[in-house]
Amino acid sequence: MSAELSGDPPEEIQDSWVIPKRRKSLISWKRDWPLMLLCASILAGWIFYAMILPPIQIRQKIATSRWKFDPKDPEISLWIWFIRKTVEYWFVFWFFYLGASIGSFINVVASRTPQKKTIVTRGSHCPFCDKALNMVDNSPVFGWVILRGRCRACRLPIAPRYLYMEILVGIVFVTLGSMELIGNGLNLPYREWRFGAGIVFTVFYPKWDLIGATAVHLSFFAVAVMLIGTQMERLRFPKLPLLVILGIYIASSIANPCVSRIRWTEPWGQRFLSYAPEYFQRAITAGLGAATGFGLGLLTARLLDRLYLAQSQQGRGGWTWHWTILHGLFGALFGWQAVLLSSIVGSLVSMSVCSFVASRKSDHIDLSDRLFSERVIALAIMTCTLFVHTCAWRWIAAIWL
Repeated sequence: MSAELSGDPPEEIQDSWVIPKRRKSLISWKRDWPLMLLCASILAGWIFYAMILPPIQIRQKIATSRWKFDPKDPEISLWIWFIRKTVEYWFVFWFFYLGASIGSFINVVASRTPQKKTIVTRGSHCPFCDKALNMVDNSPVFGWVILRGRCRACRLPIAPRYLYMEILVGIVFVTLGSMELIGNGLNLPYREWRFGAGIVFTVFYPKWDLIGATAVHLSFFAVAVMLIGTQMERLRFPKLPLLVILGIYIASSIANPCVSRIRWTEPWGQRFLSYAPEYFQRAITAGLGAATGFGLGLLTARLLDRLYLAQSQQGRGGWTWHWTILHGLFGALFGWQAVLLSSIVGSLVSMSVCSFVASRKSDHIDLSDRLFSERVIALAIMTCTLFVHTCAWRWIAAIWL
């Protein structure tokens, strides 16, 4: 009775009491501001592209046209422009997210495959506490932003290179997808791109040869980023998977005329083997391009090693193989002319940058430990050079060939 009067429950009841925890709010401005800022930026881009830009373009079109438009003309209908711009914007966003997802997978392949670990039976997990990531945390770009670069379980930092590689592959997918799919092969030599360009023709009138060429080009740069990630880990990617990819690229160049746009006989015309079948000409183009790429890659790798990279021995053998196979894959897809020009330009730029990094090291500023090693920088510069050549392929071929 005294216990009841004093308000204290019996001891056996006290042990069973549990103080309820305060329920965590689903959204917190203080906690989730990076994610909200990212989503707000995406929404603001859509508002600008689909709502603010169309009236300006319609007014400019009416002002610069020689003819007077009817108010009911679909060409100046704000609603039609809004729908078309919305489809274009979210199509590009979907392409970026697709590229970022592939970039997330590339991170796993680049780190596990050289160590002979499986990439099939086990999903992504924290390298410190071995905790498996859930679906939200494993989403590309958004997952890293939600976690703020730290594991949800152990709170140890996640390397920012995962985020960089996802964004990089996403940008590559958006750029090439916009030029080759929406632009109807804007960057491809000897192709009439004006008729059939636009989101309407891309979605409702797909060109499968162009889609195949775009898929091959995107896969090449995905492989290039994967080699960069492997080099960051100071590992060596196995030869067999890359040689299989090389065989697939040669077969694609032979089967799809949209891939091999320039013959091996250019810029000397079609005097050589003009009687040979078209498939045979494409096979020679792909094979000669791959052989030229391997030769140039091995030569420039030895030259860079001897001049600028010899002082750093870590990852040396892997870098030579990565540099050489990158040249070979590019030559198989774009021909010996493209790999010759890109290799010369990329090697010269790499020499200049590596020389600058070596001079900074002499001033007791070790950039290789803080950011990347010289070999990673050289591989990244070559990849950027090949990407610029791919985007400007039509104009480079028009000038050179």
